[in-house]
Amino acid sequence: MAAPSRITNGYPQTPYAITHKTSSFKVFIHRNGLNFAPYVFRAIGAGLTASGVGIMSYSRKLQSTTFGAPFVFTGGLIITLLGMASLYAGNQVVEVQGYLKASQNAIQQHEQSGDYAAALKIARNSYEDLLKMGLSQDARNFSQTVKRLEEELLAFGFSRLLFDENYQPRVKLLKLLKVVGMEPLNESEEAVVKINNWAQKNLLRQGERWQEQTSRFEELRPKIRPLLNELGFVDASYPHFKEYQGAIVHGGLLPRVRLRLQYLIEQWKQGVRFSHIYFLSGERPLEAQYENQNTFMDDSESLLKIRKGWLKPLEFPKTESEMTQLVLEQSEIPEDMRKEVEVHFINAPMKKDPKSERLIRPTTDDTVETWLKALPPQGRYLAITNAPYTNRQDLVVRAIAPSEYGFDTVGPGSSEQEKTAIFLDELARFIFQIKQLSEK
Repeated sequence: MAAPSRITNGYPQTPYAITHKTSSFKVFIHRNGLNFAPYVFRAIGAGLTASGVGIMSYSRKLQSTTFGAPFVFTGGLIITLLGMASLYAGNQVVEVQGYLKASQNAIQQHEQSGDYAAALKIARNSYEDLLKMGLSQDARNFSQTVKRLEEELLAFGFSRLLFDENYQPRVKLLKLLKVVGMEPLNESEEAVVKINNWAQKNLLRQGERWQEQTSRFEELRPKIRPLLNELGFVDASYPHFKEYQGAIVHGGLLPRVRLRLQYLIEQWKQGVRFSHIYFLSGERPLEAQYENQNTFMDDSESLLKIRKGWLKPLEFPKTESEMTQLVLEQSEIPEDMRKEVEVHFINAPMKKDPKSERLIRPTTDDTVETWLKALPPQGRYLAITNAPYTNRQDLVVRAIAPSEYGFDTVGPGSSEQEKTAIFLDELARFIFQIKQLSEK
């Protein structure tokens, strides 16, 4: 699985080029806390260079009158070289200061836009680059920024990519909503309420209107898809830490459970560690079309393969929770992962629909609440889902769980064949969750 590309701070000079170009004199000055302004270096350099050139010129006049002329010339040359070195050091100060400023500006822009993951990557990259340059004081300053951004990522996740801390919509969200037909907001209206009302009516999947929605939104795909990608509904997302208290795997149909478990296994192979896995599922009856004896035995369309020697069970699963247990038991999983990680299956019960009184399947909210009743240890958790469900399921978990739990929600990207209407349905559900939060 491809690693995420390096997010840069936009500075034209790469930090590694700066590292190689930075003089040892500049490193010495930074390490000893003598961070003079660039103009000081340049003034010293210009003065020394001019003096050295003057002394060398004067030595020529002495050549006919004294044997000391060569020593005078050599002294002038040394002074000139020192002046040039000082000028060079001044330029390197400018380079490094430019890089620092570019990093700080890029971090601030991403943080203000709610993209804590991008801000964190830049901060970590800058911290590592500064250590390589030998600039320990600047690196310490960035380490504080890294710590703050880690806390923000765990506390807010993707929730502020679409709305800010005051539940005002971001510009990119408004642009997307305009493309799909929403009228401009009236200043007298509460933005999140109007957006939610419109989204539930026009973007949420509607039974008899589903075919019409699918066709209409697919025509807008070239305009919609890039905006959805910027808002976190399309691409894969990756863990931001190496160690977690545990991992939670969101439930779903058989293909999604396999997809998500395979993704978690890949992260383990990449060195990510956790001591617990919680499969969040419930008593949902299985869908015969996708979850039957044939599909349980067929791994041809999945990256997660059935291990050699696995024996077919006498009785196949009837519920989603039973299905997740079967998938874990039958799949190829690293031996150290099987031995070191404690596995828990969360089984949320069916519930009554208050309107029809019939039993309905548990939702993501129900599985999270059932998980919390199991009293999992507090701490940092890796949550596994997949696009386009990442944003909503991330928001659901952190809206229900106490603040003592932090979440890093990641997963594989969406399929190229995924209908645009599915993305917009997820967007509508995410907006509904945001509106619910705004009322608390």
